[in-house]
Amino acid sequence: MGSTLVQIDRLLTDWQQKVDAANQNLIDLYDLPAYQRLNGMGNPPSNVTGITQQRSSIALTALDRLFEEIELLNQPIISAQKIRRELPTFFVNEQDLQEIDRLLTGQSIQLSLIQTPLAQRSLLSSSQQILAISPAELLDRMMANFTTARDTLVAIETAWTQLEAKLIDTHRSLIEIQQLARTLQVSVSASVVAAETKFTELQLQIDRDPLGVNDTFTQDLLPLIDRSRSELIAIDRHRRQLATDFSTARQDLDRLNRLNRSAIDFAAETQSKIQHDLPLSAPIPAAELTELALWLDRLSAKYAAGIIAPIRVGLTNWLDRTAAYTTFAEAALVANRLPLDTRQELRGRLDALTAKALAKGKVEDPLLTDLAMRARQVLYTSPTDLTLAIDLVREYERGLNQRWAC
Repeated sequence: MGSTLVQIDRLLTDWQQKVDAANQNLIDLYDLPAYQRLNGMGNPPSNVTGITQQRSSIALTALDRLFEEIELLNQPIISAQKIRRELPTFFVNEQDLQEIDRLLTGQSIQLSLIQTPLAQRSLLSSSQQILAISPAELLDRMMANFTTARDTLVAIETAWTQLEAKLIDTHRSLIEIQQLARTLQVSVSASVVAAETKFTELQLQIDRDPLGVNDTFTQDLLPLIDRSRSELIAIDRHRRQLATDFSTARQDLDRLNRLNRSAIDFAAETQSKIQHDLPLSAPIPAAELTELALWLDRLSAKYAAGIIAPIRVGLTNWLDRTAAYTTFAEAALVANRLPLDTRQELRGRLDALTAKALAKGKVEDPLLTDLAMRARQVLYTSPTDLTLAIDLVREYERGLNQRWAC
């Protein structure tokens, strides 16, 4: 059973909408500046090369084929519309409906004559064969061709319109990199030289091969620029860190000298004021501190002269040596002031114990009074016999605790 008139009208409307959409999209593609430029509309065609030439050739061929195929697609639709207009309102001829159906759904479009190979012919076969397809089959082919043409032409258009701005930004980046290199007083690296060379090449190729330039820009030039910038930023960061480290080194050296001086002073004060059995620590020899200062001066001079590479190792070694000396000086300071700190702690304990004795009414106890007097005399006599002072304070505390318990 054939299609009804309602189905035929719906089919005609659907095909007309498809053809209208196809025509509009082809016009938009035709109006694309890249197509006009490649096809020489109003000007000689661009003499593209490389990747752009390869892809644009395929795209232009596909687009030319589309213009031919849209005409072929229109023919059965126009014929079907003509038959539909001539149909009477009532008593429609079934054969006319079948013809419209055949035009719209059957193999109604003749593409070409193809030569039939002799090996495939029978005695009565023709040497030529007509290749025919349906409108739907032709539309499928057209959609594939359109996608090919659209993607390539849009890519070329995008490359032409955006590359100039990209290259301007890239040129600005290269200038900034060169300025940074001058500021840091270093020669531009191999990456910068390679980036500048590649940039010059791309400037010359942008009109001839925008797709190739765009690929090279993304894959080669940008990584070179990023690498160049990263190298200089690393140098700058390295130098800033060195400047900070030199400032820290001076502070560390000053602190070490103060610690060592304090250790010496406390050793002298302890020897003059305290009689004790505690070991004192010898200070860091002045010659070693002088050599440490001279070492830092030599490193600073090299840094000021722009000799950067070997300084990091030298300064790290200097900081490690100074840290070790500082640890030693801190320990010496603690050791050398320990007898003085112990005497001070004993004085405080004695004061606390006598206050406790007073609070408990034991301060006039003859034994405690004698012990307190003897301990205070030792603690406030120079040099202080530290061992005796420790024994007296301890004995006073023991006696106080015994009387308190009573």
